[in-house]
Amino acid sequence: MSRSSGPKRPSAGNHVLSTTIIVPGIADLRPLRQSKNLTLAVAAPHLGVRPATISALERGIRRDDALTHAYRNWLQAA
Repeated sequence: MSRSSGPKRPSAGNHVLSTTIIVPGIADLRPLRQSKNLTLAVAAPHLGVRPATISALERGIRRDDALTHAYRNWLQAA
């Protein structure tokens, strides 16, 4: 019979994340792209990715902070 001792506590071999990570927002990406009448097929080659990758990024299915920053910068300059 196995006994549960409750939640595991950090020990010398375990590390707890204590640094806050700022995640870039994505809510502005699709509206910004659409306001400039740009399609996914137009945006994707400028970033070296497939249109599906941009779509997943815009919908929050994929997280890629570097791509998000590059995409936002490209959209703002477009």
